[in-house]
Amino acid sequence: MFPRSFRLLAAPAALLVGAAALAGAELVLLDGRVLSGDSVRREGDLYVLSTRTGDVTMPAELVDRVQLTGEPESRPIQGIPEGPTALRDAGPQQLAGAPVQPSTPEQQTAAIGNPSSFRKSPVNSEWHPTSAYDMSKDVLADSRSTFVQSPVDPEWHPTSAFDPSKDVLADSRSTFAKSPIDSSWTPTDGFKKTGW
Repeated sequence: MFPRSFRLLAAPAALLVGAAALAGAELVLLDGRVLSGDSVRREGDLYVLSTRTGDVTMPAELVDRVQLTGEPESRPIQGIPEGPTALRDAGPQQLAGAPVQPSTPEQQTAAIGNPSSFRKSPVNSEWHPTSAYDMSKDVLADSRSTFVQSPVDPEWHPTSAFDPSKDVLADSRSTFAKSPIDSSWTPTDGFKKTGW
């Protein structure tokens, strides 16, 4: 596990990792944290990072990688002039021979001449189609089926036979004739009344 505190040690002589050539060094830990210092060296299973306040010791199994920072220091050797490095941060350059001015695109295409041209055809090869559909014309008028009018009217219009002003049951209603014999009976007293 990553310790919460770092052990500060004196800087014993050990393997230096490029600190003389660059301005600083960094330890990138496995958890993503970065420790910055002036130089770093390896001592067995430990990395020793030298800082302005002292040395920081870090177990090697907790370090993901070591990276150097800063710009390289120019250290010319006494008595030997600093020669060219053959590395230049610039655009295209003339490396050898007399300078040659490249030809322009106009000069390169001058020998080709004007672009090809073709004589206009006497027949117009363009075709501009037009719509044959007329919205105001009945295009099915000639092909639509028609029928001759029948001499007999096939339509039937029924009429009601019921006349509300006529007694349609007059002929079938029952009637009774007056009897020649009077069927009414008027009772009379049958006891003769005599005086005493």
